[in-house]
Formats: sequence, structure tokens, C-alpha cells
Amino acid sequence: MTKPREKTREELQAEIEDGKKKIRQFENREKMLRQKLSKEERRTRSHHLIVRGAVFESIVPEAKTMTDEEAAALLRLALTSEPAREFLKKRAESGNAG
Repeated sequence: MTKPREKTREELQAEIEDGKKKIRQFENREKMLRQKLSKEERRTRSHHLIVRGAVFESIVPEAKTMTDEEAAALLRLALTSEPAREFLKKRAESGNAG
């Protein structure tokens, strides 16, 4: 068997540059995919918030005319009531068991 020919300095330099170019391409692709994922997560979160807001307004139609502070105060009062605390406690317990 013959020994493979050694590459010249220029050939090795070209390979290094090609490797660096591929690394940059992969890094850019990763950046684009991360941005796409982030955008999709924001879209999903926004949809989730819109649906939750619609549910709240369907239960409390007056919420449509409330300020953000009034709506927050109403929710705070509702969620600190004894029935709400019991519901949340049971939900947390069943979540830990399942």
C-alpha cells in the first residue's frame, strides 16, 4: 500500500476555512431555530392567555368593563376564598399522587 499524499498548507487552510464556514452556518441555523421556537412558545402562551381571559369573561361578564386592577382584585378575592383554597389544595394533592 502506498502512503497517502500529505496535503499542502494551502489545502489544509482551505479545509479549515470550509470547516469554519460550516460551523457558522450551523450556528446561524441554530439561532434561527431557537427564534422560531421562541416565537411559537410566545404564540402558544398568547393563545393560552386569550382563552383564559375569554373563560373569565364568560363567567364574569362584568369583567369586560373592569379595569385591570379591578379584575385582579376580584380574582384575588375569589381565589383566596375558602372553597377556592380547598379546590386548589385537592388539585395539588391529586397532582402529586398522579
